[in-house]
Amino acid sequence: MIDAAAYGKALFELSQEAGEDKRVQGELELVRRALREQPQYMTLLDTPAVQTEEKLGLLKQAFGGVQPLLLNFLCLLCEKRAYSQFSACAEAFDACYDEAHNFLRATAITAVPMQERQKTALREKLAHITGKTVLLTNRTDPALVGGITLRYGGVQLDDSIRARLDKLRRSLSETIV
Repeated sequence: MIDAAAYGKALFELSQEAGEDKRVQGELELVRRALREQPQYMTLLDTPAVQTEEKLGLLKQAFGGVQPLLLNFLCLLCEKRAYSQFSACAEAFDACYDEAHNFLRATAITAVPMQERQKTALREKLAHITGKTVLLTNRTDPALVGGITLRYGGVQLDDSIRARLDKLRRSLSETIV
């Protein structure tokens, strides 16, 4: 088993030294998306039934156009039989990239999609609070009923109607009549 955090950090440091961290970050996302869309490819790369040389050939065929540092990294994971750790390595790379570029990834979960002006206002508010450039994504979860759940930097703020109703339900159940 490899240390995914160390591998992701090493990939970031090498790509930063080469002045290719932005390119590698973008291509890493493309690889991640391709593997999400074709999960059987990940299974193929992780199976011991296929020879390592054949797996490396498949990797080079599928991802031969990516930055050579990234292709070498993908091949290294394959050689170490650690391809199942790819996502964790990519997350570690992203964390290093975000830190170096002063980015903060945030997810706003709402019952309905946020309007662009709402996203802009939330982005600006978080940027003011954190001093970072905010990369905001909006997911929807109709079960929230209304309000927002916000996740960023290991913090979760839940101001959804569902959370308020759950809190009220707990309070009422603890009340002695």
